[in-house]
Amino acid sequence: MMSVQRSPATVSARRAPTKGKRLLRFAWISVALIPVAFVAAMLIGEGLISLQGYESGADQFPPLGVTLLAAIPAGLVMSTPAVAAVVFGFRARRHGASTGIIPAVIGILVVAYGILANSLPRILRM
Repeated sequence: MMSVQRSPATVSARRAPTKGKRLLRFAWISVALIPVAFVAAMLIGEGLISLQGYESGADQFPPLGVTLLAAIPAGLVMSTPAVAAVVFGFRARRHGASTGIIPAVIGILVVAYGILANSLPRILRM
């Protein structure tokens, strides 16, 4: 029986993760960080509203400028891992990991929901 000798370089090259798999892993890590970013954004938004002298959860909305000073940093914190999931997911798909579309779609839905859920109440009460 004849055995085939393999060099260490070919064995390790086959076991090494491809760029698509690595990007897919980053996309799923980003999806996993979305709840953490959501909690952090809530704390930041509530804290910034309170620092400006307005009560959070009051019947009346604070002025638009005060709301924007709190909402913009909180929105950036909340959307960062979702946008990262979109970017990494689409890059993973481009590099051969076809399932990269799943974290990308999750990221898109989270960003869309965050924008709608935080802006519609303000728009509808104007």
